[in-house]
Formats: sequence, structure tokens, C-alpha cells
Amino acid sequence: MKKTKDQWEEEAKDHFIADLKAQGRGDWIVSDSDVVVDEKTNRNFDYQLKCGNDFIALEIFRLVDSKEEIERQKSWHLISNSIAAELRRRGVKGFTISTPNSFNVPPNKIEKFVSKIADNLQNAIKQNPGIDPVHESGFEIKWIEDFPDVSLYTIGPGGAINPTGMTHAFIQRKLPKKNRQLNVQNHERVVMIVNWLVLVDQRNMIEACSQIDFSQFGNIDMVYFDISHKGSIHLVYDKTVYTAFQQDGEPPKRIGPLFISWLTNYLYRKHLQAFQLVQKITERENSLLWLPAHAREQLTAFGEDFLNKDKPEDLYWIIEHLRQDPDPPIETSDGQLTDHLRIKRGEHVHLMRSVRARLCWLLMQVVTRPRLEDYERVFEIVERFANEENLYVRQYATFALMELARRRLARTDTGVLFMSDGLAMRIKTLGLRMVEDNLKYPVVLESVANVMLFVQDLDHDAALRTVKQLLSIDQSEAANNISSMMIYFAFYRHNQFKQLDRFKPDDIRSLLKDNLANGSVHFRATAANHFKAILARNEIEFDTQFPTSKYW
Repeated sequence: MKKTKDQWEEEAKDHFIADLKAQGRGDWIVSDSDVVVDEKTNRNFDYQLKCGNDFIALEIFRLVDSKEEIERQKSWHLISNSIAAELRRRGVKGFTISTPNSFNVPPNKIEKFVSKIADNLQNAIKQNPGIDPVHESGFEIKWIEDFPDVSLYTIGPGGAINPTGMTHAFIQRKLPKKNRQLNVQNHERVVMIVNWLVLVDQRNMIEACSQIDFSQFGNIDMVYFDISHKGSIHLVYDKTVYTAFQQDGEPPKRIGPLFISWLTNYLYRKHLQAFQLVQKITERENSLLWLPAHAREQLTAFGEDFLNKDKPEDLYWIIEHLRQDPDPPIETSDGQLTDHLRIKRGEHVHLMRSVRARLCWLLMQVVTRPRLEDYERVFEIVERFANEENLYVRQYATFALMELARRRLARTDTGVLFMSDGLAMRIKTLGLRMVEDNLKYPVVLESVANVMLFVQDLDHDAALRTVKQLLSIDQSEAANNISSMMIYFAFYRHNQFKQLDRFKPDDIRSLLKDNLANGSVHFRATAANHFKAILARNEIEFDTQFPTSKYW
């Protein structure tokens, strides 16, 4: 006689059948249950489903806490409820009491333990009037005015919570047996996992499944995840999807949600096969936009690896396919505040996110590597980003532009310039234009100041105009660079770049003097630090130029 199924198993089976119909796969019925696959051991799977001549072998299990955790919860609830009941019996009220996370008390000693703890808590309350909170025997007692009861609670054992890791460990233990139970032919063999852990969601389950070596579980064709408290069921493993990520695997003809989810997880683990699948699908679709933005962003991490491993072909495949990417947007359809809009209204955005922002960071690394042969190519992209309407992209364009500016006049060990005179001039011109274009956007202008610090061959008019424009943000973090620039043009520039027209520093010296006397606190403080370093190197006679008593 077959054992009666538990209610949760029956409900899970019904959810699965309903989902099959919603998928358009027809009306399935239960044709058998506890179907034996091994007569010797009586090994079986839970349900055989039938639709026409098609069969599904369905095996179900629950995702639950460990046996130890279940026992801990039961023990805690029993003891804490008993303590609360005893305190109520004694007339204690108006308190919430935080308890230890667990009680290591044998069942035959619980009654005595409860009485002792109730005594200790009651005495602590009486002996400490007006003190809040009161600590006693590992408990914390807090008084709440007009609270008509007493309540005990705990905040958990602490430590990091890793739903994916917990899920992975659990199903890894379960799958070998489930694989044996589904040892049947001419069936679609399905495992259904019923979620009884609130912290675990579909994303955690897919991430966990993507880390399992399913090659050892050949009898499992699909895994579904039933989140019954949300009324949803999700496909989290499909053998055809898994096969694509094995060596020499080919992408599926139809790019479905499960494949995208698995691909994203493999990309975040920097799995080379995942990158190769992206390349194949992109060539097939003639676009990269089939891939979600957060996954496209992750391609830049592959780019960093390819740069370090000197694989320029793969590196530039990524750069060329991301340079026209629409992410980040200027505005969203749901009206959410974008990073562009935050910067436009003067807010700083310190997080690096989005495809083109991450690409700018990659381009900066290409410059600093340095790959001199790539400078022209990098500049073309940076110039386009620097002229973007999107202010967040403009700001990140300055990262690579700053490193290009730093190397405008640099030479190799053999005396060869890092770049052509033409490119050096284009970099300077772009920096000056960015100053002009971003006067209304101080957050971007702060980043442009990082670029202009390294553009030292300006003529008198350009230098004076630029420092005046940058002084509009002298109360920001850019003050350090601005004061450094002014000191350079006031005292050093006229002795450099002799091939250019004679530089007259007087106007900038006067402007510097005025700002040392009347400028922002931040500007004056950073200028003082620069002068301190200069004096330590004996590079100028400070008192000759600036009588100390007048400025500090």
C-alpha cells in the first residue's frame, strides 16, 4: 500500500501542473505516484504525470533549515514563551526583553531553568528602578511606557548571511539521491524544490544551481523552484542551458530568461566560456543589447583581464561593442533619479556603475598600461564621451583623459614621444573645451580640474582664463589642484616651454595673491601646503614674493 502524500507535496505537484498549463504545454494529470525505479531498494520518484503520450517523472523536496537550526528554533520558542508566561503570572509587564539566541537546556530541566530566569529578571527589575536598559543573565530588559504586556525576542545568531551558499550546500547534498530516484527512461525528469526559507529567492537558487556540476546528475533534466508563499514557480535548471556552458558548448537558438540568468552568473565568475557565448550570440544577433545592462557592464572585468594577459583582440572586441552602449540613460521611463540628473543638480555620485562608466575605467587602464599604439583609438572614444549630454559619462571620461594629459609630453626610455604632437594638441583642446562646457556643472568641473593640472603648456591668456574659471569651485575638493595650477603658472611656467611665446606670469601672480588673502579657506589651506613643500625644496624665495605677515 502506498504512503499518503504530505499536503505540501500535493500542493507543490498542483502548482507544477498549473504552471505547465500556463506554459502552453497542455493538461497534465497524475497517472501514478511513488513510482518504483529499483525493485531491490524500492527506490522511487514522487509522481508520474501524463499528457497524451508524454510523461514527466516528478521528484519533490523541501528547502528547509538544517536539523540543528530547526531544533534550536523549537527550543528557543518553548523556553522564551515559558519565561514570558511565568513573568505574566507574576504581574510583570511594561517590558521587552532581548534573550540569548539559543538555550542549551535539557528537556527535563526546562521547568527549573524557566523559574530561575524569571526570578533573576524580576529581581533585576526591582533592584534597578529608573535604569534602562537592565542587563541580567545574558538578557537585556527595556521599559516601554504604557506597554500592557511583557515580550521576549531575539535578534538571531549574527554573522554574515549567505542565502546562495546555504542553498548550494543544501541541494548539493540532496541531488545525488534525487538523481538515483529519477533513473527512468522515456520521461522528462524533473526535480521540484519547495522553498521554506524566507531569505532564499529565485536569484539565489539560480546562482546556486549554476555552481553545481550537473554532469554527475544525468537523470535530472530540469529543476523548478516553488516559492509557495509568493504563489510563483520558476525554472532554475535546464540541461540544455547547462550544456551551453560546458567546453565547446553552443548557445541556444532562443535566448530565454533562464539562459540569461545563468549567463550573468557565469560572467560574474569570469568564466571564459560565458564570454565566448556572448561573442557568438552577439555576432548572430548583430547587437549586444540582447544582454542586460548589468551583464554588459561585467564585460569590462573581462577586458581588464585581457589587458593584463595581453590579449588585444578580445580586449578591443569588448571596447568596440560597448563604446555605443546606451547605458547609463539620461532619464528613465519610471521617473527614477538618474546619476546624470543627480550631477546636474549638484550632487556627487561616488559609485562607479553603468556600462560606459566602467568602460571609461577600462580605457584609463589601457592608457596607464601603457599601450602607446592604442592612444589614438582610446582618445576617439574619450572625446565622444566628454561631449556627451550625459553628465555622469562626461565625468568618467575625465579619468582616461587625465591619464592621457599626464602623458602628453612624456617620452620612452629611448627618447620617443608617447604620442604625436597632433594628439597632444587634441587632448589639450578637449580639456579646455571641457572647462568651458561644464561651468554650469561644478561636479563635472571638479573632475576636469584633474585633467587641466597636467596641461602645463598653456599660453598666458588660456592659463589666466582657465584658472579664473576653475576658481568658481575653489571650495570643493578640486581646490588642491587649482591652487597647484596657479602656483605653477605664477612661478614656473615662464621658465619652461621656451619654444613657445614668452609667458608673462604677473597677472596670475596678482590673482594668486588676491586669493591667498581673500580666497576660500580650502584654497588657502591647500596653497599653504604647496608652498611648504616648495620652500622645503628651496625652489623659490617665498618672502620676496609674498610677505608672510600679509597672508598668514
